[in-house]
Amino acid sequence: MSMERMKTIGYALSGCTHDFLTFVVLEKANVEVNNFYFIQHPIRRGAPVLVRAFRIQPYNPEMITGRTGPLAGMKGRKADYGKKLEYTVAFAEILGYYDENHKWRMMEVAPSPWDPVYEPTEEGLKEILIPSEFAEDALILELGKVRGTRIPVYIDLNAIAKGHMLVAGMTRSGKSSFTINLIVNAAKLRPKPRFIIFDRRGEYGALTKYGAVTIPYDKFTPMITSPESIVSKLELKGKEKAAVLEAIRALTRDGAEITRENILSKTDEVLASGVIIKTPRIQKETLKSIEWFLETKGGFVDRAVKPLDAIEAVRNNPILIVDFSIDTNIEDQQRTANYIISRVRDHAMERKSFGDFACIMVIEEAQYIAPEKGFEIVTSDVQSEVRSSMIETVSQAGGYNVGLILMTQRPAYVSKGCISQCNSVACFRLKSGNDQDAILMYTEYGSERLRDYLPGLADHEAMLWGIAVPTPFPLVAEVKVSEYPRKATVFARQAWEKMEKLKV
Repeated sequence: MSMERMKTIGYALSGCTHDFLTFVVLEKANVEVNNFYFIQHPIRRGAPVLVRAFRIQPYNPEMITGRTGPLAGMKGRKADYGKKLEYTVAFAEILGYYDENHKWRMMEVAPSPWDPVYEPTEEGLKEILIPSEFAEDALILELGKVRGTRIPVYIDLNAIAKGHMLVAGMTRSGKSSFTINLIVNAAKLRPKPRFIIFDRRGEYGALTKYGAVTIPYDKFTPMITSPESIVSKLELKGKEKAAVLEAIRALTRDGAEITRENILSKTDEVLASGVIIKTPRIQKETLKSIEWFLETKGGFVDRAVKPLDAIEAVRNNPILIVDFSIDTNIEDQQRTANYIISRVRDHAMERKSFGDFACIMVIEEAQYIAPEKGFEIVTSDVQSEVRSSMIETVSQAGGYNVGLILMTQRPAYVSKGCISQCNSVACFRLKSGNDQDAILMYTEYGSERLRDYLPGLADHEAMLWGIAVPTPFPLVAEVKVSEYPRKATVFARQAWEKMEKLKV
C-alpha cells in the first residue's frame, strides 16, 4: 500500500507507546473519534500501521485557570489574542499492521515525535479491512458498511455457531434490528442456516416474509410430572404439602393417571390413614383447603400434554420463532426455555458423529434466562435450572455446532459465565458504567478505550469484534436495516387520544 497519496493530518507527539499514539492535528484537518488513520512503521519502512482515534481535545494555554483568558471571559470579552495559541490533540490506539507474510502483528516499538499521521484513502483502508481470503469453512454475509465509508462489513455465521455472540446495547440502539437483518440476510444463503428465536416482545414477526414460522411458547412447555414440581407449583406448604406429595407418589407407584380428581381422592386416603394428621375434623379441613388449591391453581395438571419437539420444528422450519409474548408467566417461560435449550444441546451432542445438525439460538433479553447472581427476576428452582442449563450450553454446545446469540440491554445483569464464553460481540450504544464494565472485563477485547467509543455510537451503529468478524480488531459498522422490529402499533399519544374518546 502506497502512503504517498495519503494526506498528512498531524504529527506524533512525545509520550507515545507501542499501543498508544498522541498527535497534534494540523489546522483545517478533520479528525473524528472512531475513525481510522495510518502511521508509518518506525522500523519496517513502507508498512502502514492502523490506528483509531478515541479522544480529541482542544488546548489553549490562554484559557487555563489563572491566565488572562478566563479574566477576559469573566468580563464578557473573548481572549482573541490567544487564539493563535490554540491547537487540537488527538489520542489514538495503535491497532497493528500486516507483515510481509500478511500476518497481523501488533506494533513492537513506539512512534517517534514528528512521525506523520495520515488520513487513509478508501482503497487503502480496504486493503486492511477486507481479508484477502476467508476461512475455508466460513459462511459469510454482509451486515453493513464501515462507518463513513462504502467498505462492507462481513460476519461469519459458522464462527457464531462454534463460539456464540453477545449483542448488547441500550434500548432503541438497534440490537433487535441487527439480529433481524442478520437472519434476513442469512435466509438468502446456501446452505440455509437454522435459527431458533426466543421472542419475548413479539418483535420478530417481520421474518415471516422470509419463511419464519411463529409458534407460541406454551406448545413447547414440558409436562410437570415430578411430585415435587407439582406441589411446588400448587404453592402448598406444611402438612398440606406433605399429604399431596405422598398422594402423588402413591399414584405414580400404582401407575395411575395424575389428574386433579385422582390427586384429591388419593389425598383423602392419605389423610384418613392418620399418619400425617390424626384428628378427623382437621383432616376434613385440610382436604377442603387442598381441594381449593387444586381448583384454583391446579389447572396445569389436567392440561398436561406432550410438548412439541424443538428439533423436529427447527428441521422443518429454518427460522423458528418461539413466541414468549403471549403471557407473563415467567415460571412457565423459564421452564420452556430450559426444555428447548437442553433438548437442542443434547441432540447436537448425540449427533456429533453424524454431522447432520447445527443451529443458532437467539436469546432475547438474556437476563431473564441467565441472570447474574443477585439479579434474578424471580427466585425459584426453575430459575436455577434454566440458568444452569444456559451456562452448560454456552460452555459445551459450540463444540457441537450449536451457537447462541445472547441479547441484552443490561449486560451487567447477565451471567458473567455466559458472557465470557461469547467469542464474538456486537456492542451498540452503552452509557452505563456497570454495563461497560461487564463488556470490558468479560469479553476478549478488554481495551479501556471502549469507554470512549460506546457512548457516542449512533442508532444502528455497532462495534464488532471477535472470531466471527474477519478483521483482527474491532470495527464500527453502520448496520444495513431493511426490516425493523414490530414494536407497539401506535405511539402513546395516539393511545391516549383514543382513551379520551372512550371516556364514559
